Amino acid sequence: MTDPSGTQPTGRPRARPDGVGSGVAAVAEAAPFDEKLLRWIRRATVIGLAVSVLVHLAAWFIAAHMSIGLSAGAGPAPMPGVVDFAVMTEAELSQLQDSALSFDSPSVPETNQEPLPEIESLDMPSEEEITGSLAEIAPTTIGAGAGDIGQTSGLSEGGSGSGSASFFGVEATGSRFLYIVDTSGSMGIGGKLEALQHELVKSLDGLLEAAEFLVITYNSGASALDGRQVWSDADERGRRAARRAIARLGASGGTNPGPAFQLGFAMRPPPDAIYFMTDGEFSDEVAGEIAMLNAEYKVPIHCIAFVSRESEILMRTIAQQSGGSYTFVPAPTGRP
Repeated sequence: MTDPSGTQPTGRPRARPDGVGSGVAAVAEAAPFDEKLLRWIRRATVIGLAVSVLVHLAAWFIAAHMSIGLSAGAGPAPMPGVVDFAVMTEAELSQLQDSALSFDSPSVPETNQEPLPEIESLDMPSEEEITGSLAEIAPTTIGAGAGDIGQTSGLSEGGSGSGSASFFGVEATGSRFLYIVDTSGSMGIGGKLEALQHELVKSLDGLLEAAEFLVITYNSGASALDGRQVWSDADERGRRAARRAIARLGASGGTNPGPAFQLGFAMRPPPDAIYFMTDGEFSDEVAGEIAMLNAEYKVPIHCIAFVSRESEILMRTIAQQSGGSYTFVPAPTGRP
């Protein structure tokens, strides 16, 4: 049974006998929805593209405007971006510190250094300069005659006190001993030269091997023993060479000890003690010259007047100024 609209009771459209009507109706009902959907998609796409273009143009315009403004004037500095913090474990930190400490120090190029001055030119103050003269602290009694030998103090200031020496019975302490002895013509009389040679050998033989010595002979001039103006070691080799040179000594000329003291005070290091022996008279000016030469070092000078007292006043003066001693030695036994 059908209703007047030609549809089945179920509500479905009634099909045409040839089937055409039902297909066209289906298409007619479906087409508008598909077309609308396509049109909506196309419109949305176009609108999206337009909006994207506008947004990009606006962003570009704003960025260009800001860059132009910043370059035209001194604007504020841009804010820093996000700061990243690196987190490091204790093991990594320890490894980094160890590697930092393993770097080699930079090498320093070698330079040619100027040679240092010789030590000999740097004179250390003597013990006498530090402590003062023993003669000033406890003056010795200076006698006359043969008894003077036993009345000398037996001590001297200069030197380290590492050894001692004895010459004509006069004692001195130190490690470097200078002998300034008279070989003028008058020493060839009465066995004086032979006595001098004997006393020199005896004195050198009594030195410690660690000591040093120098013998300077004088008459009208002065010269070192055997021409060797250097400190000689007091070992067997040094004493043997000195004995040969002492045996060749002769007596001649006048009496002028000044050049001998000039040679002696030119020695470096300076002497610790000086023995000064003469048998005659010499110029009064020599005492002043010796005082000037010894002003810096204050080396004690032990003066020995041999046989003659002609120079006693000057010898006492030299001994007193230097902190040394004075001794008179008579003629050798059995000699006039």
